[in-house]
Amino acid sequence: MNRIDGTFMSRALFAAATACCLLLTRVRAEQVNFNRSFVVDYENDRFLKDGSPFRYVSGSIHYFRIPKPYWNDRLTKMKMAGLNAIQTYVEWSGHEPEPGEFNFEGNYDLLTFLEIAKDLSLYVILRPGPYICGERDNGGLPYWLLRVNPRMKYRTSDKTYLDAVNRWFDHLLPMLVPYLYKNGGPIITVQVENEYGLYDACDKAYMRHLVDKLQQHLGNDVVLFRTDTPWDKAYECDHVDHTLVTTDFGPTKSTVEHAYQVVKGAQPHGPFVVTEYYCGRQDVWSLIHDKVDKRQIIDTFEQIMAKYNGSVNFYMFHGGTNYGFTNGNRPPPQLTSYDHGSPLSEAGDPTDLYYMIRNATAKFLPLPPGPVPVPARKMNLGSVPMTLSSALTEVMDSFRKRGHLKTVHAENPLTFEELGQAYGYVVYNATVSFRPRSPSVLTVRGIKDRGYVMTRATRSVLSLDEKVFSVPVVTSEGETLTILVENQGRQNYGQGNHDPKGITSEVTLGHAVMTNWSMEGVPLVRAEDINCIDSFLSKHGHAADQGTHIQPPAFFYGTFALPQSEDPLDTFFDPTGWGKGVVFVNGVNLGRYWPSIGPQVTLYVPGSILRPHPQENTVILFETELVPSNSPTVRFVDTPNVDGPIPDGATGRSHG
Repeated sequence: MNRIDGTFMSRALFAAATACCLLLTRVRAEQVNFNRSFVVDYENDRFLKDGSPFRYVSGSIHYFRIPKPYWNDRLTKMKMAGLNAIQTYVEWSGHEPEPGEFNFEGNYDLLTFLEIAKDLSLYVILRPGPYICGERDNGGLPYWLLRVNPRMKYRTSDKTYLDAVNRWFDHLLPMLVPYLYKNGGPIITVQVENEYGLYDACDKAYMRHLVDKLQQHLGNDVVLFRTDTPWDKAYECDHVDHTLVTTDFGPTKSTVEHAYQVVKGAQPHGPFVVTEYYCGRQDVWSLIHDKVDKRQIIDTFEQIMAKYNGSVNFYMFHGGTNYGFTNGNRPPPQLTSYDHGSPLSEAGDPTDLYYMIRNATAKFLPLPPGPVPVPARKMNLGSVPMTLSSALTEVMDSFRKRGHLKTVHAENPLTFEELGQAYGYVVYNATVSFRPRSPSVLTVRGIKDRGYVMTRATRSVLSLDEKVFSVPVVTSEGETLTILVENQGRQNYGQGNHDPKGITSEVTLGHAVMTNWSMEGVPLVRAEDINCIDSFLSKHGHAADQGTHIQPPAFFYGTFALPQSEDPLDTFFDPTGWGKGVVFVNGVNLGRYWPSIGPQVTLYVPGSILRPHPQENTVILFETELVPSNSPTVRFVDTPNVDGPIPDGATGRSHG
């Protein structure tokens, strides 16, 4: 995550001022009697808002996946679809990128997001975790937890885990008090953990602790809920008193009756709530872009509302984007796009499903007045030549000479977590201290996740996902063997959620163990590092003429200006012909591209990050696999493509 540097004194003063403001806000909220209440009427299987029966039609939107300038637009469109509520996770990893360093700025400005919802009279269902899944890196848990304790047991009463959770919740929850419904805010319900009944730990003391912590800060009268897929055992595992039981499922009528019975078996009385009603499917690299029948989505939704007097949340209503390195991993890793087949597309445009949901919702809730949203125009900028390039080694040398690169030496390879490298890539180097056969077999059983093996004579790829753990290499005594390792996203679900990255095993060349490693993180995570790379490439990059460009891993640089008559609009980056990498536009990491494996081809480029004519816009690629054989160019087009070709034999994968 991007962090703003400052002196110790300025940080201390800012922290003190913030604490005072929060305290004053909380005191005022407690002093003012808003005469508002939101409770569960268990006896009559319903919610009561200010004493009157209430139910909601909600949609999931994750503020951290949407550019902040677009929050009002997206929430307004959700309201115009007839929704009276929205639902969001709170992502711990983005808000506390390093221990004790809190981030509530930019796309993580949660309080502004809540203010916008309040201004639009949208109620909020808040899911603060600490674990959220959400197809995010590490399920939303900070990477540094495994640096604190490599054997930490996530989502349990493990003391080192709870200490970190307590610090986070003690910081977050007081900020939310003014935004509770009873205090004049939009938050009506708060989730405890996330689908905990599906996690093998089954630590009821942990669930009890979370409830106690939430009630300590938010009050005993706040409606807390838990959710699981409709499975009896799940509701036994996450059982904790004083919480409403809710469920998740997709659009089949038979599932509704089954889910209803399972929920009532776990909690005989209370409103029927579908916390995640899937109107699309998550996508992963190399598997087909799955689709859900729209008519079935609507028919099942109407059944929930009419037959079971339910409250429903569409997951996702607006999916957004996994910017940067924030995607999760099943495996295979999740796409950069989190379009999810949502009623509002990744670019915020209403789809056919949007209008169908609007018409269906009108049968149960009043529609707001005002114009019905329509898709927005996009920009087609055509081709942009990548005019300059530099090898990864050149960029690393530049950072190293200026003292901006931390080199760690160890007998055996260390993980990303041990190195303090949150995301991206790490370069592992070791000198061959013996005379190997030619070729020799290099084996890395613990490659997490993709490794580019480089010697003077050979280049090979190791892959956890493709189960390639050994490759032949040609090298010689005294030569440096390099492995560039990409963290493709930590697992976000299940026991695999405990997922350290990098090289997690010994490395053998032939029958000999390679030792005495040096390790350096590739400087792609911090905004100031991207600015330095931009400056280096623009001043020292090699001309990338046809047939003379540098081979990967390498950086490529290009610039473009918008047409004189055009205001910045959304567009889509098209890397067709390139291999695999990440792209930065004006210093913003738009995420990973991998058109050779699909199904996603284009990446969403929000117009909010583009500079108007005559200012210059910059494009930087870090490419690890393939450069087009002709002139190295990229394109910016006006139509997205997340349904491109995939490798032969790949199939779809259902939501999990």
